[in-house]
Amino acid sequence: MYQILSPQMADATAELYTDVFLNDEPMTRHHKIGPEEFFPHAREYLHSCADLGLSYIATDRMTGEVIAFVLSSDLTTDWNAAGPGMARLLSFFRESMAIIEELESRCPDLHDVAPGTVLHIFQGGARREYRGQGLVTRLIRCTLALAKANGFSMVVADCTGPASKRVCERCGFECAAYIPYHQFMVDGEAFFAGLPGGISLMVQNI
Repeated sequence: MYQILSPQMADATAELYTDVFLNDEPMTRHHKIGPEEFFPHAREYLHSCADLGLSYIATDRMTGEVIAFVLSSDLTTDWNAAGPGMARLLSFFRESMAIIEELESRCPDLHDVAPGTVLHIFQGGARREYRGQGLVTRLIRCTLALAKANGFSMVVADCTGPASKRVCERCGFECAAYIPYHQFMVDGEAFFAGLPGGISLMVQNI
């Protein structure tokens, strides 16, 4: 069952998000943040996502358990202003935020973006036992339809590995920019050195 993320489902989604994001997302694993420290901020983040009304989840029809998610916001959303918990969450991932900012700066279409025009898909994932069923692909397609209905003209996604890039390609996205992990420097340090591949900016006009 596919539905827009609601405040009532935010806590359960935060639990799945914490598991997927800390264990399976390559850049996040590199930061080595523990779940006990991460979860309270993730919970606040998911409630903020629910308030925006732009994220989708999938639930098991029999149990009601959250089994997949795609989290989105207006590209112009200032998450640092969303509260001290969000500012703390972002502080865990200074290098990740820096590489995403650099990636998006390489796409001329994302310069001087007006609110309400570009939707940003920033995380997606599924519970391990439900993977391989196309859940995230379907959620992205739901998100594209929602974006169009809300007047957005473009959807972008930052893909940190080949699997998420393939999902976006199946949904009609094209690669607009790419940064190899080993080439990106923060304060003179190649923070992501050792990670294979790189991060891709995927773009679709709607």
